[in-house]
Amino acid sequence: MTNSFPAIIATSNKKNSEKIIGVCRYCNVEFVCVYTFQQLIEHVQQTQYAFLIIADLLNNNSFIDHLTHIRNRSVDKYLPIIALYDDVDVCNHPKISELRAAPFDILHPSINEQVLICKIQLFLTLNHQKNALQKEIQNHFQSLTAKKEFFSNINHEFRTPLNTIVGMTELLVGSELYDEQKKYVQTIRRSGELLLAMINTIIDYSKIKSGTIEISSKPFQPKKILQKTIELLSGKLQAKHTELIEKIDSKVPEYISGDVLRFEQLLFNILDIAIHQTISNAITLNVRLHGKQDEKIILYMSIEDSNMELSDMHMASLKEEDSIENNTHVGLYVSRKIVEEMGGNIGFQKSHENKTELWCTLTFSKTAQESNRCVENPYNEDADEKLFECSELLPSDIRVLLVEDNQINVIVTANLLKKIGFKQITVVENGKDAVEHMTQKDYDFVLMDIHMPVMDGFEASRLIRNHIGIRNPNVPIIALSAQPVENLKKECSENGINDFISKPFTKNKLISVIKEVFPEIIFDYSNNDKQNRTKKTIPKKDKTLLLFDKKNLLERLEGDEALYQELIQGFLSDIPVQINKLEKAIVFDDLNTAERLAHTLKGAFSNVGAQLLQKNATELETFIKNDEPEKISHHMIQLKDYFDKITDYI
Repeated sequence: MTNSFPAIIATSNKKNSEKIIGVCRYCNVEFVCVYTFQQLIEHVQQTQYAFLIIADLLNNNSFIDHLTHIRNRSVDKYLPIIALYDDVDVCNHPKISELRAAPFDILHPSINEQVLICKIQLFLTLNHQKNALQKEIQNHFQSLTAKKEFFSNINHEFRTPLNTIVGMTELLVGSELYDEQKKYVQTIRRSGELLLAMINTIIDYSKIKSGTIEISSKPFQPKKILQKTIELLSGKLQAKHTELIEKIDSKVPEYISGDVLRFEQLLFNILDIAIHQTISNAITLNVRLHGKQDEKIILYMSIEDSNMELSDMHMASLKEEDSIENNTHVGLYVSRKIVEEMGGNIGFQKSHENKTELWCTLTFSKTAQESNRCVENPYNEDADEKLFECSELLPSDIRVLLVEDNQINVIVTANLLKKIGFKQITVVENGKDAVEHMTQKDYDFVLMDIHMPVMDGFEASRLIRNHIGIRNPNVPIIALSAQPVENLKKECSENGINDFISKPFTKNKLISVIKEVFPEIIFDYSNNDKQNRTKKTIPKKDKTLLLFDKKNLLERLEGDEALYQELIQGFLSDIPVQINKLEKAIVFDDLNTAERLAHTLKGAFSNVGAQLLQKNATELETFIKNDEPEKISHHMIQLKDYFDKITDYI
């Protein structure tokens, strides 16, 4: 069996080295020999190896710790290891399970060549299978990426001219036209919208077949979508001389959270099929609240008719067979798949009275709008029917979970949220705590830092979207990071994050992103403390002081001197602790922790306007990532020097 990577043999014992080399040659494995622990670390950091055979380089007290360290520093974090060691008690070490997450074995140092040959052959087989699997996964993802790009391009090419047609006819409808001209323009507009809906169905059919369809989630008003879709199909109803009777349950929430485009597309498809198949003078659209469970809302939609027949092709589309050879109806097939993706069911049934019903159920999430905006009207005279009055959505109605490990960033972000009206703010310091809170309480909005200890923002967001115990898995998640936005967009999308804000951010930027999540939110600026808006006199030397931009910081805090003092006090007390942790991580060669701490410091410096410190931390993070000891040492000295100067200045 050939292998693309050589083995690495680490031993200072010449006799052991000769035996191991002989076995490797017998197994037709290329190899590299090293004779010290430092040489071993240098090699595994730079080159990928098929496996490691190590003997007599590690002492008894730190045997497991050293092996773990080798794995952590290796290019391949799952480097297979064969250790020649004579202490059988090491198998009971509490950390041995970490090593066994990848191929690992301990053999007696008196080398049995046949046993070693079997072990190497086993490791080579596992390595070959791993490489083959990785190649398959890579090919699969490349294929998916190509399909996604193709559908994105096709979608754009179709939509651009159609949107132009629909948009221009919209403008014409609003201009001065004769009645007959207006009728023609409305016909063009309606035809363009119908064509757009059909194109969406065809594209989604292709996405379903390639496994690339995605369901998004954002708040929307289902009743408005119902009216829009009915208006879109009014021309078809008139052409068939069919009336559409609407029965919309008053208990249907004003706002729900889900994929508005898929909801609209599904509604269009089933209405279009019903209109096409009916021979009646009237069909009935029923929409009612089917049930509520925790933060879930289930809607029931159906089209009732006394004379609607579905063909074999339609019925096949409602069944589980997915092959196009089944002669399925594309629109109904896509509808079934959308329903399944949205946690519902779809079917067709006949009653004893010969009435037919094409029905479906869909699962959505409650929103802050649905939960908090509407209250029962106590003056309703009709006791059999509950009426609700809704007020505007206010920030104080929204439950926010702020996930941030840096105290400086917590002070800034929490106070900005309070300034724009948010009152229900819960703060946790890592992704693990965020996931736990999401299983215990309902939140409407999450602000998620990306780089945190214990569990980062990406992993936490994935768990929130997929964890069974999460109360509101469709909650909007906004990422917070000191990284440039262009570096985050793809990763955020892949991990279920709705949007992102780069630190430091202003109040207006925060408002802008929140409005994307909650379009109906109303921000009331009248309660802002006017004295905090009074501009302070800033000494001229601050304008040219690159070490600390106090003026910019105060402007971002809207002149709030009390918040400025709180922030600076937190900065001066927290940063020395973080710098001390960073130094220790570097001394103990824990570069992953050091990189994370440097990133955290970068964000904190950015938030207070410490420009030189921010630049230093940015470069330091890069040097740690690239493992450049001399530059790391130089920047740590510079970092402490800058901090001493800023402390003296403040």
